[in-house]
Amino acid sequence: MKILITGGAGFIGCNLAHACIGAGDDVTVLDNLSRRGSAANLR
Repeated sequence: MKILITGGAGFIGCNLAHACIGAGDDVTVLDNLSRRGSAANLR
């Protein structure tokens, strides 16, 4: 399944992305990276 996660570099978004990728989904993350520490969550 293809999934778009907005706010994907935040706490909930990065954990959701991780779970979806683990389930075999094709994940695209969209975030403006305006919050401190959000770039680190993309890893």
